[in-house]
Amino acid sequence: MVSFMIMYGEILIWFIPVIAALLSPIVARASRKITHVISITSMGISMIIAFSMLLDLVRGKITYYPSGTVIGIIPFSRTMTWIPLRDLIGVDIEFGVLFDPLSIFMANVVAFVSFWIFIFSIGYMDKEPDIGRYWFLMNLFVSSMLLLVLSSNLLQMFITWEMVGLCSWALISFWYKSKAPSPDPRFRTEGEYNAHCGLKALLTTSFADAFFLVAIAIVGYVTALAMGEPTFDFIKLSENLSWVNELVRLGILPIFSIMLLSGPLGKSAQFPYQEWLPEAMAGPTTVSALIHAATMVKAGAYFVGRFYVVIYEGVHLYHQALPAGIETFFLVAAYIGAFTAFLAGTQGMVAKELKKILAYSTISQLGYIFAAFGIAGLLMYQEAFLAGSLHILSHAVFKALLFLCAGAILHTVHTKYVYEMGGLKKYMPVTFYTMLIGALSLSGIPPFAGFFSKDAIIHATLHSTEIQVIFILLVITAVITVFYSFRMIGLVFYGEESEHIKKLKAEHGLHDAPLVMKIPLIVLATVTIIAGFLFEPIQEILESGTISYHNLFDAISEYVYHSFVSPLLPLTLAIITIGFLPAYYVFIARKADPAKIIEGNIILRGIYKFLVNRWYFNAMYYKIIDCVKGFSNQIKKIQTGIANVNVLYMVLALLITLVLLIFM
Repeated sequence: MVSFMIMYGEILIWFIPVIAALLSPIVARASRKITHVISITSMGISMIIAFSMLLDLVRGKITYYPSGTVIGIIPFSRTMTWIPLRDLIGVDIEFGVLFDPLSIFMANVVAFVSFWIFIFSIGYMDKEPDIGRYWFLMNLFVSSMLLLVLSSNLLQMFITWEMVGLCSWALISFWYKSKAPSPDPRFRTEGEYNAHCGLKALLTTSFADAFFLVAIAIVGYVTALAMGEPTFDFIKLSENLSWVNELVRLGILPIFSIMLLSGPLGKSAQFPYQEWLPEAMAGPTTVSALIHAATMVKAGAYFVGRFYVVIYEGVHLYHQALPAGIETFFLVAAYIGAFTAFLAGTQGMVAKELKKILAYSTISQLGYIFAAFGIAGLLMYQEAFLAGSLHILSHAVFKALLFLCAGAILHTVHTKYVYEMGGLKKYMPVTFYTMLIGALSLSGIPPFAGFFSKDAIIHATLHSTEIQVIFILLVITAVITVFYSFRMIGLVFYGEESEHIKKLKAEHGLHDAPLVMKIPLIVLATVTIIAGFLFEPIQEILESGTISYHNLFDAISEYVYHSFVSPLLPLTLAIITIGFLPAYYVFIARKADPAKIIEGNIILRGIYKFLVNRWYFNAMYYKIIDCVKGFSNQIKKIQTGIANVNVLYMVLALLITLVLLIFM
């Protein structure tokens, strides 16, 4: 019997990076090169295992190599008791791996993109003295994300969810020791600023996760009512949707939906949790690439897609009635996604830091994915789910490419501000052309991958007249995306060289990235070009777990043909034209001064100030935090630390509680 996945591959895929993580700080003391080799090898093995899972997926079953043992027919989960708590809470905590099209698809996206980011890191972090800590955190980060997307149950997924958040905090704060001047006047050193940025990410996502955890606990409670015992297993939740009816009976489905969505919104930096991600650019650019393309922010989008699969399979695979009211979760996801896409897109139009332009772009593009998954669940529309899944793939590739290109630029010019660049095209040709390919894909320009997936999402919004607002927001955001993408290209690569660039050129010259950094750029650019043409078989894998090999070429040809003759093509061309022309005129051809245009119009001045200040959400959140800190400082005054006083407080609290119980 033909088999592909190596024995215990479902464990090795995430466990090998854990071993690499543990070895890195130790080996780094002896040899940086060996540390690089260990990390690259571990991620390469994980990528091969993920691909072997994909090969088994299209055969419909997972088979161990070389024994040929069939361990399950897809979809299935392989579980074991992890923490025996049945006598205490009525359920054992299980550890398991879920084998289904979505989990295997995501594992391949994570492993493939992470591998090329790891390769790029060899050159980018070449002079980093703390390389052992870097590789420890990077390996653990990817391992956590791989286990997250393969988790068979909510509790295990939540643990890995928090591990991903912890790693992102440590990596965003990676340069906390830096003594350079802070870019923010509130901090003395860049290290203090970096530490603050990491803490901001951790606190924001943890706040969102608190509600998520409550929702998971509610799942345990209602499944116990509906099924006789608590369960968190995704397949079991799908097999019996009566637990959703219990939420309806208890009257808590709307609040449950919002709590369950809170965690994904926080992880993916969607409104109202969007403000942590721009500051997450404080870490190394390779970290930014990993967070935006392969880990952290993709986790939230993945969970919304996973929840859709739970409900969809319950209805279509296990032939149950669609639970009334479940559309609340997806309705909120769709509208928040569309609004966030627009919100972040407008901020990307005025951002001055190269990586922050890309950060706002990530928030915006994730909004498209949330909108797609939301529409899928709202209408039980499989095409919208496929569109969102494909955009996860296309965004992962072109966003990794764009961030690594940004890393190559920062590695050469030593500034993060786009207005201190200019004219780099002739000095960094490989970086220019690969970044241009990434920008073309981000803009949704055919035939790049972003065109196919973004158009599919916009097309899904036309499925119902009830979601026209989402359609309008996504179309406007698409125009904005084209504008800020070419604004970025123009400011970095075209126009006159800035004084900073002239100074660098005079001191030691300008050069393109070294070969070890160019190779990932070229590979990712190539995938960005060809991926869209492979979306038809990928869709088939996601939908049914198989590929029709005998008609594969015809199916691909038909898919590409229909994409190019779609009724939406005129709209797509209009979006590209409206977004590109002003960006070209002002930032590439340099025929107008944007500063003069803004200063000469009071309305534009007001809009610009509003956007630069991030719609004032960031300032408002800091005001709220200051109020909380002020209240906390007052409360601290009554906390004396004296035992007798603390006992007195306890007695008073008990008396007040008794009075309330007696008289209310």
